[in-house]
Amino acid sequence: MTGDVLYTVCPEVTVASFVHEVARGQMTERPLQRWLDALRQRVLRRIERDHQAYQRRIFNNMARLQAQIRPGDLVLVEGRSEMSRIIKLFSSSHWSHVAMYVGDRLAGVPAPSGQTYGRVFGPSVAHLVVEAFSGQGVIAAPLEKYSDFNIRICRPYGIRSQDLERVIGDVIAHIGRRYDDRNILDIARLILFSALKPRIPNARSFKACLGSCNAFQVICSGMIAKAFQKVGYPIVPALAGRRLPPATLHSNPYGAGLIMRHYSQILPRDFDLSPNFEVIKFNIIGQPFNYDSLWQDRDAH
Repeated sequence: MTGDVLYTVCPEVTVASFVHEVARGQMTERPLQRWLDALRQRVLRRIERDHQAYQRRIFNNMARLQAQIRPGDLVLVEGRSEMSRIIKLFSSSHWSHVAMYVGDRLAGVPAPSGQTYGRVFGPSVAHLVVEAFSGQGVIAAPLEKYSDFNIRICRPYGIRSQDLERVIGDVIAHIGRRYDDRNILDIARLILFSALKPRIPNARSFKACLGSCNAFQVICSGMIAKAFQKVGYPIVPALAGRRLPPATLHSNPYGAGLIMRHYSQILPRDFDLSPNFEVIKFNIIGQPFNYDSLWQDRDAH
């Protein structure tokens, strides 16, 4: 949900000139679509610019990250752009983007340029993520691009190895698909309406598809959520019915039956909130943590 937009915009396209041409009746269907696309691109370029006020919470140790992260892990990102700020605002979360780490799975695979990803990324091909951006669609990129971002690593707990391989393969298969901007707008509307008029959601609302609802357009979190849902792995399901008897908790830790939310409703924050994803503290894991020696604003004890 964050990233740089790679296309250019026709400088002569403005809202005023667009409205003028439509009023004159000079816009045929094809030119009208071109003007709408150009206007959309201009808006996207504006909101994808980096926001200057970005607070770093920690300096990422990339060597430790590369040593601890595994294929199938998720990288939650606190983005810098205006788009990221909007997503963080309506989702009430620091996390505006999510990518899946795939390691070196793409090293010998042809990239859209025709060259292999190994030739495109060089040594960085050993540590790639797959992600979806507005304006770029689904792409592969080096993990190191997030070295200067606030990130969190989440790992699906207890997932069977064969299911994890299916999840990774499904996410990789999305490379090249388009981004679903309408999905983001629908999520924002859903959250806004829920805040203005609170009501108890039902099974039908959990199943509602948001956005374009086709196989060719995705958002970052929905793409990943769909892959996990295909193997039946829960992210933030809704509880169905009453609490189950305590004797059944060994087989169902949720304590009730589950309703799977439609993947298009899933946001990056949901992988952090999920009880099924572990948070991997890569900066300190396996290392001495002398917390009393970290402070610069007070005398050592």
